[in-house]
Amino acid sequence: MLHLLALTAFAQAVPASPDLPANAQSPQWSPDGSQLSWELNYHEKKILELYVGSPGTTTPARKVTPVTRGAPTVTSGFEVAGRQVVHEIAFSPPALKKFIYAASGSTQDYDLYLDGAGAIAPAPGADGGAAWSPDGKKVVFTSARTGQGDLYLLEVARLEAAPLKLTGDADSSELDAAWSPDSMKLVLVGHTNKGDNLFIIDNVDFPAPRPFTNWEHSQTRPSWSPDGTMIAFYSNHTDIRRVDLYVAPLVGTPTLVATDVIPNVSGPAWTPDGRHIVYVKHDDERFNPVYVAPVRQPSQAAPIPTDTVGNGDLSVVKRPDGKVWLAVAAMGRTEDKVRDYRRIYVMPLGTLP
Repeated sequence: MLHLLALTAFAQAVPASPDLPANAQSPQWSPDGSQLSWELNYHEKKILELYVGSPGTTTPARKVTPVTRGAPTVTSGFEVAGRQVVHEIAFSPPALKKFIYAASGSTQDYDLYLDGAGAIAPAPGADGGAAWSPDGKKVVFTSARTGQGDLYLLEVARLEAAPLKLTGDADSSELDAAWSPDSMKLVLVGHTNKGDNLFIIDNVDFPAPRPFTNWEHSQTRPSWSPDGTMIAFYSNHTDIRRVDLYVAPLVGTPTLVATDVIPNVSGPAWTPDGRHIVYVKHDDERFNPVYVAPVRQPSQAAPIPTDTVGNGDLSVVKRPDGKVWLAVAAMGRTEDKVRDYRRIYVMPLGTLP
């Protein structure tokens, strides 16, 4: 049985994003939990903004703005005109204190940007879905520069160099790449007209994707366990009308963790010890509650008392205070009379056995 932290003023979820006429989405903790990012979606204006802040401090979150890069002049560093979408953050390991994100211009041609600098590896065709390796040395991303979605690799020490192409299957697009904890392997989604399945690259120095799943319909958004022995992912192969959550060892049979869940934009959220997964149950009658499930005993899943409703994207991390924290996008608190827009809420989870 799960023993969550008792409800106190500190245990209850509190807002971390401002109350604005836009939907906050895609919360993402930095690897050490010192920073939290989220996106603000002004749907009618077709504007997507990215913010980075530090919950629990008095420093306000900052809006991330793409900048030009070039010869240092009085105008360098000014906002790139016309950019309306800034999203898909990828934090570096804590020692580097950087992040990469995707941004679009008036042509909707997405490029990757390094925080505080300009575009990296720019080329015609959309770039996105960046993932920073845990050792800080590499960045993988998806690019349509060759006409379809292929994976490319950047060496952080040589960001000015041309990226290395990792995949090139003419019948599929490769996306949603995630690094293993040892920074050697990648799990990715191969998207085809017949459906989506997972593939693993066992060594990025010698990229040769091999099948990891072979099911019908869609297997998406994989994430590695902290010890690198398992991969969690979403699938609708049993019933195309719902999305289920699975965990699979690198060799062996996948285990069903939960049925009918709301997919998390950054993939299933593991707790730092790798023993639990936090997810949102698709349950309209109970306003989509947040659950935590022991990976080895998923039948013992229990709801987390967030006191929020209409829950969606979430992120879990161990923060500098030593506690495991949850960030979740939600429509509001249980007692709220008006629930117009999503905000980001944060709370400590307590001790999970």
